[in-house]
Amino acid sequence: MTQPLPPTQPRAAWRDASPLPLSLVLEGGGMRGLFTAGVCDFLLEHGVCAAQVIGTSAGALNGFNYVAGAIGRTAFLNVKYCTDWHYLSMRNFAVTGDAFNAHMLFHEIPERLDPFDFADFEESPLSLTTVASDLERGDADYHEHTGPVDERAIAYLTASASMPFVSHIVSVDGKKLLDGGTCDSVPFLYHRLKAVEPKQVVVLTRDATYVKKKLKLSALAQRLYGDYPRYIDRLEHRHFEYNLCYRRLHELDAAGKLFLIEPDAPVTVQAMEHDPNALLDLYGQGYGAALSRWEDLQRYLEL
Repeated sequence: MTQPLPPTQPRAAWRDASPLPLSLVLEGGGMRGLFTAGVCDFLLEHGVCAAQVIGTSAGALNGFNYVAGAIGRTAFLNVKYCTDWHYLSMRNFAVTGDAFNAHMLFHEIPERLDPFDFADFEESPLSLTTVASDLERGDADYHEHTGPVDERAIAYLTASASMPFVSHIVSVDGKKLLDGGTCDSVPFLYHRLKAVEPKQVVVLTRDATYVKKKLKLSALAQRLYGDYPRYIDRLEHRHFEYNLCYRRLHELDAAGKLFLIEPDAPVTVQAMEHDPNALLDLYGQGYGAALSRWEDLQRYLEL
C-alpha cells in the first residue's frame, strides 16, 4: 500500500501534466473520503489531471487538494489529526456547535501547523466546483471556485462539509447553506447537463450493495429546520434520491457512458472515524481500487 506522503510536496502534480478533457466527480461521506483520497492520489501520480472537478462535502475537500496537485495531503492530515477532538468529533460539536472545525482545517493547519502553498490551488489549470445545500431553496448550490482562497471561498468549502444536525448554518452571499449531501450527494449531472467535458470519472464512498435508509431524525429536523420546509422535504426524501442515483450510476457505468470507481466491499469506517489504522486501510483500498481499474480507465480515456 502506498503510504500518505507529508503535505510539503516540492512540486504540484499538475505542473508536470496537461489537463485532460475529463470531469472528476467526488462523493462525500466524512472520513469515508479516505477512499476517495486514495483514488485521487493514484490518478495524480499517473498524470490523470481532470480539467473539471466537482465534489460534495468530503468530496469537495478531496477535490481542493486534487486541484492543488497536493498528492498525499488529504490522507496525511486526516490520519494525523483524526485523534484530535478539535478536528472532527461530537465533543467539538458539544463545545462549539460544529462537529467539523473549519477554522482548524483552513487556517491553523495550512497557515501554521502544516503549511500549504495556496498558490498551487490558485494557479492550477484545473477547476473546482463545490456543492452545498441551500436551505431556503431546498436545492443544491454549486459554487465554482475561480478566485483566490479567501474567506468567501473558505465559506463555500465549509458549507459543503457542514453536516446537518451537527453544524451551524453557513451564511454566504445571502444564502443559508449546509452539507451538499442532502441535495446532491453525487453531483454527476451538473457537468453532464452543462456539457463541460465529454467523459466522467465518478468516485463513490459506498459499495454497490449499499442502500440508504429513511431518515430517523424527522422530529429533530422539524425542530432545527422548521423555517426551511423545502430543505426538510429534501432531508426526508434523501434516501429515495440517493438510492436512485446509485442505480443510475451503475447503469451508466455498465453502458460505458461514465467510469465508476467504488469500494468492492461495505465500508465500515465511520463519518467521524478516529482510528488512524482504519483510515490508512481505507486509503489503501481507494488506491488499490484505482489501480485495479487502471487498464480499463486508460481505455476509457483513450490514453
